[in-house]
Amino acid sequence: MSRYEYRLVDVFTSERFGGNPLAVFPQAEGIDPAVMQRIACELNLSETTFVLPTTHAGCDFQVRIFTPHIEMPMAGHPTVGTAWVLDHGNRVTFLEQVGPIVVERVAAASGAPMWQMTQLLPAWGPRLNDRDVVAAMLGLSEVDLAPDLPIEVITCGAPFLFVPLRNVDALRRARMRPDRWEAIAAQVPAAHGAFCFTTNTGDPTIAARSRMFAPAAGVAEDPATGSASGPLGCYLVHYGLIASATPARILSLQGVEMGRPSSVHIEIEGGPDVITAVRVAGVCVAVGGGYIEL
Repeated sequence: MSRYEYRLVDVFTSERFGGNPLAVFPQAEGIDPAVMQRIACELNLSETTFVLPTTHAGCDFQVRIFTPHIEMPMAGHPTVGTAWVLDHGNRVTFLEQVGPIVVERVAAASGAPMWQMTQLLPAWGPRLNDRDVVAAMLGLSEVDLAPDLPIEVITCGAPFLFVPLRNVDALRRARMRPDRWEAIAAQVPAAHGAFCFTTNTGDPTIAARSRMFAPAAGVAEDPATGSASGPLGCYLVHYGLIASATPARILSLQGVEMGRPSSVHIEIEGGPDVITAVRVAGVCVAVGGGYIEL
């Protein structure tokens, strides 16, 4: 019998039991991928990562990322949290399914250390025009959707359906209907979940409040979704929803409705027509750890 240790860390928060919890297996060599999936289901967190050696040029480690139901091509809070756990100098490059992902140690405005990942440049997918159907999927009415803004798929490595809402009240009232999500997912089969957000936050320091639902991945709601936050920043820049800057610095608050507030820092370089860089960062805090016997 072999014992594999893991670390438990909360990501996108400086307070224990906030943010998004993550289990990291720093030495996962010898674990079969099918067993990795079963371990992720056993731990039942939004995601679990497994760190492996790699001979891929320019990469320090291979990282495989699993939700309770599926393996992800890349993800935000697992990438940031794994970099924090490994503490591999000021820069580390992970080989994920989408290719090399660079993560760097940077400083927050408070001076606290953050890990910042560079995501892929955005790709824009299909739009959904049946606004009443999308609203019903969230237990809302069409009037709760932000007027004159599209509902569409965007990816910076992992695709999500972005649903702009009118205000924080609508965001609080949103409740995913998994049966209705199945019908919508058939129109956007690549999307991992529905990412809802509003820019009417009531706080000038917070550019967006957000929630993410991914029932097909085994994640009823995610406290913080870094892989969707990069595309969120692209959406806000592309449609002129934030003041122009280079880079545009955006703070997205997620997880409040779950009692796990998460602060996701986003940087977008370029302008509305051409985005040239996408970065997502956050702080982390250690919670504990354990082991799995196989």
